[in-house]
Amino acid sequence: MLMGPMLARYGEAYMPTPGGDKIGRRRLDTHFQGLVELGAEFNYDEEEYFYSLKATELRGKFILLEEASVTGTANIVMAAALAKGKTRIYNAACEPYLQQLCKMLNRMGANISGIGSNLLTIEGVEYLRGTEHTMLPDMVEIGSWIGLAAMTKSEITIKNVNWNQLGLSRILSEN
Repeated sequence: MLMGPMLARYGEAYMPTPGGDKIGRRRLDTHFQGLVELGAEFNYDEEEYFYSLKATELRGKFILLEEASVTGTANIVMAAALAKGKTRIYNAACEPYLQQLCKMLNRMGANISGIGSNLLTIEGVEYLRGTEHTMLPDMVEIGSWIGLAAMTKSEITIKNVNWNQLGLSRILSEN
């Protein structure tokens, strides 16, 4: 998740091949595809197992993602926020976490529209400023507690959940 911001801010980003869980396939190509489309040069060092991206300038572009990756979309959005010109990302992920990232970036001075849809439009800006932000609660954790209460026929109260922040997923589930 740091590759896009580092590339946009410093013109380069490096990372070792990630490890992690064995839950399922964790594709990186969506991240790299989008950043290369914005103008980055990609390199993978097979001996060191190290990825690198470099760009003298990122430029907006129409990007069609092969996979609606939440973290891939986020990485591209963060880089595109500081790219020159307009970036349009089709097949963008639109989960609540990505919606909150886009709204936070807009408060920081970014110009992102289409939030909550699978077509995001980002007009690059010169700089971003600071903001305050409160993270959404973990929806998997909330769902687990709801499931536990249903299975045990118990009463629980889930606090600090603002349904209005759950974006379009809440609206769609009500219909």
